[in-house]
Amino acid sequence: MDKTLLVPLDNTEVSEKMIREADAWAAHLGSRVSFLHVINPNYSWGEEKKPLFEERFEKAIHSCEVKSKYEVLFRVGKPYPKILEMEEELKPLMILMAAHDHTVLERLFLGSNTDHILHHGHTPVMVYKGLSEEMENKILVPIDYTDISRELLQKADEWALWHDAKMMIMHVDEVPEYGGDSYMMESGFFRQKDQERAEEIELREQDHELQRLQNILDSYVQEQNLQANYETFIRFGTPYVKILDMQKAHKPAMMMMAAHSHTAIGRMLMGSNTDYLVHHANCPMLIFKDKE
Repeated sequence: MDKTLLVPLDNTEVSEKMIREADAWAAHLGSRVSFLHVINPNYSWGEEKKPLFEERFEKAIHSCEVKSKYEVLFRVGKPYPKILEMEEELKPLMILMAAHDHTVLERLFLGSNTDHILHHGHTPVMVYKGLSEEMENKILVPIDYTDISRELLQKADEWALWHDAKMMIMHVDEVPEYGGDSYMMESGFFRQKDQERAEEIELREQDHELQRLQNILDSYVQEQNLQANYETFIRFGTPYVKILDMQKAHKPAMMMMAAHSHTAIGRMLMGSNTDYLVHHANCPMLIFKDKE
C-alpha cells in the first residue's frame, strides 16, 4: 500500500487551509492523501442524496488545486471511532486534524475527537490551527531524554531544514531545592550579615545547577548530529506551564512533542502536559508516539 496521510475534514472554514497544509506535507513526504469525512448518522441527507453530497465535498477539495495524489473517503458514524478504524486500515504516516477557535464548542470538539485520537491512536498527529497572528519561523521542541526524544529531534531537524527554520530545544526540570540555608534564613536564626552571605551562596548554587543541567542538555543534543540551526533552553517548574510561556514569548510556527506509551502513567502525562498544550498553545502541534 502506498504511503498516505489521513486527513479528517469537516465543513468548517479551516478545512480549506487543512487541505492545502496536507498537500504540502504529502509533497514533502512523497505520499498521497486520504481525506476522510465522517457523516453524522442523524443528519437527514438520505441515501438518495449521498452521491450529490459526496460530489460536492470532492469538488471542494478539487477547488484547492491539490497537486498530490489523493482519495476522498466517506464514513457514517461518530468521528473518532471512524478515524481510528481508518488509521488501522490505512496505517498512515501521520494524521492531520484541524482545530478551530478556542471556544467552548472547540474544547468539546477537541475532547470528543482529537483527545481520543491522541490517547488511543498509534500514529503521529498534527493538530493544525489556522491562525491570524504572525508566527516566527521557529519550531519549539520540548524533550525529556526518553528514547522517543531522539526520534523527535530527528523529525524536528527534518522539518526545520524543510522550512529553513530554527529549532528551540527545551527541557523543563523541577525547581531546585536548597533546604539548609533557606530554612535558617526563614526561621530568623541568621543575623543580617549571615543572611546576606547565605543568599549569595544559594544564588551561586542555583547558577551551578543551571549550568550543570544546561551542559547535560547541550551534550545530549550534540549527540544527535542535528543539521538545522538550534538553540537550547533550561527552565524550572511545571512542564506545560513553562512550555506554554515559551510558546507565547517566541511565537513559533510549530511545536513538536512526544507522547509516551498508553499506560496509566502515559495517560497521566498526556493529561497534564500534551492535553493542556493542545487546548491552550496558540500554534500548530505535531505529536509523536513512542512504540507500545
